[in-house]
Amino acid sequence: MENEQAQPRLGDLVTILYQPRQTIRRILDHAHDRWAVQIVLLAFVCASVNDSDIHRLGDVLPGLSLISQIALVTVALAVVAMLWVLGLFLLAWIVTLVGHVLGGLGSVADVRAALAWGMVPVIWSVIYRIPLAMFKSRFHVGPHADPKTVLLDVIAHGGCAVAVIVLVLQLVMIVWCLFIGSSALGEAQRFSSWKGLANLALAIGLPVILLCGAVFTLMR
Repeated sequence: MENEQAQPRLGDLVTILYQPRQTIRRILDHAHDRWAVQIVLLAFVCASVNDSDIHRLGDVLPGLSLISQIALVTVALAVVAMLWVLGLFLLAWIVTLVGHVLGGLGSVADVRAALAWGMVPVIWSVIYRIPLAMFKSRFHVGPHADPKTVLLDVIAHGGCAVAVIVLVLQLVMIVWCLFIGSSALGEAQRFSSWKGLANLALAIGLPVILLCGAVFTLMR
C-alpha cells in the first residue's frame, strides 16, 4: 500500500480536471514524487505536436541533411523543454513568496506541484492538436510560396471554420488551466481558490510591473 502511495496515479490526470483540490491534496499528502517535472515535460511535448514540422525544415535550410535536421530539431526541443522546467521552478519560488504575504502556508515544493498539475489540460489538448497538425500538413507553405494562393487554399478547405474552432478550444484550455492551477494552488497554500488565482496573478504580474518600471526609469 505504501508503494502505491509513493507517487501519483495515472487516474489523477483525469480527476484533476474536475476535482483539482481533492486530487492535489491526495498527491501532496501521499506522493513522494509529485510528477511536477514529468507533467511539465509532457505538457511541452503535447503543446509542440502541431509546431514541430520537421519535414518542412529542409525548405528553410536546404543545405542540411535529414540527420542534421533531426539533430537540430531535437536539440531545440530539448533546450525549450529545459526552459519550461526552469520556468516552473522560478515561478514556484515567486508564487510561494507572494502567497506567504497573502497568508499562504505552502512550501515551494507543494506550490511547484500545484502549478505543474495546473498544466494537465495542455496534455489533454493533444486530442485536438493531432488532427490540427494533420490538417496543416495538407498545405505546403514553403519559403517561396505565394501567400495569396496559400490563403485561398486554406479558406477553400474550411480553414476559417477550423481557425475559429481551434481558437475556442485554446481559450477553453487556458481557462481550464487557470481553474485547475488556482484551485490546486489554493489547496497547497491552504486558502481559497479565488485567493489562489490572486496569488498566481500577482506572482506573474509583479515581475512584469517591476520590469516595466525599470525600463521606464532607464528611458527617462
